[in-house]
Amino acid sequence: MEKYRITDNKNACLILSVLFWGFLLFVEFKGTILFHIFPKDLLIEYIDPVFYGMLFLAVIIIFRKAFIASAKDFVDNFKKYIGLSVIFFFVTILLMVASAVVIDSFGIGDSSNQQFIDEAIVQYGFLQIITVCLLGPVVEEVFYRGILFEMLKGKENSIIRNIIAVILTSSIFAFMHVSLADFSVTDMIANIPILMLGLTLTTLRCKTDNILCSVIVHISINVIATI
Repeated sequence: MEKYRITDNKNACLILSVLFWGFLLFVEFKGTILFHIFPKDLLIEYIDPVFYGMLFLAVIIIFRKAFIASAKDFVDNFKKYIGLSVIFFFVTILLMVASAVVIDSFGIGDSSNQQFIDEAIVQYGFLQIITVCLLGPVVEEVFYRGILFEMLKGKENSIIRNIIAVILTSSIFAFMHVSLADFSVTDMIANIPILMLGLTLTTLRCKTDNILCSVIVHISINVIATI
């Protein structure tokens, strides 16, 4: 059990959550305003790396006690956590690939979010790769499997509440990867592999009670996807 939890620092959780989801919603609905201030190519290249880079530093510094406690717990249970992480990594790959194949059989391709990421990586390279493979996974794990999951789960170890917390956290995680500005049922369906990712990561987080496990698997999945 972690001595320090991310949600122990409630004020930081609230402020950073407002910044995180506020940024995502602003970019979705009002992001074109920024095109009147900055060149479009410059904005697309740097907005995610800068934003996620700042949040990455913030969560590492502010929640350092929780990360240190998680690291110590990870070392103490190294074989168990590595074994579970490897299992969940392959289960995640299997579920994501299987769901993508089924979706593709209905003529539904990649989601709008995935298409944007693919194009950004090809066009802008290094900064986008760092964002997708390191900054993004760490920040998202803190906000989804850290703040959100811990709040929904609560401190009591209730199986029913844990299941509800896993489902809600995973659903919100997947929903926030849907293009809300150009919302469509097709795009929601295209994000089912992200829902599979959310379910496995959140289940792993619930099973180990250690956020580093889900961080490691999330980074590994994104690295494989980028390659």
